[in-house]
Amino acid sequence: MTEEEKIAAEKAAADKATADKTASDKAAADKAASDKAIADKAAADKVVADKAASDKAAADKVVADKAASDKAAADKAAADKAAADKKAGNPDFEKVTVERDALKTQVTSLTAERDAAVKDRDAHKAEVVRLSKLVGSTTTPPAGGAGKGKQNAEEWLKEQLGK
Repeated sequence: MTEEEKIAAEKAAADKATADKTASDKAAADKAASDKAIADKAAADKVVADKAASDKAAADKVVADKAASDKAAADKAAADKAAADKKAGNPDFEKVTVERDALKTQVTSLTAERDAAVKDRDAHKAEVVRLSKLVGSTTTPPAGGAGKGKQNAEEWLKEQLGK
């Protein structure tokens, strides 16, 4: 091989290496651009998904706020109607109110009677205990009425007093 052929071969090899490096650099640049495009698309998709989630949350909040305000309005309307019925002298409302008040009075009087009866009962029990202590032991009259060989309460009491 001559000198010129060697130089030409080296130049051809250098040109080939340069072309290979250029092709490799171009492929790397294309891959980087492709990766960047994929990353940009993923970021854009995430932004769209986040916006959709935010919009849904805002819509849900609007619905919940509307439901709460509707409930508050219904409660206020019911309270206003009850107040208006009371002011207007609704006969059913007045009748029920009168009956309720009468029943409250009846319950109060029955409670007072019960308390008085309990107090009387306790007083009678205390009197029985006091008299039992004075007499000593207590005996009870025989159960049953007058019959053959049985005493009635009066006969038994006379016998007890005679002892």
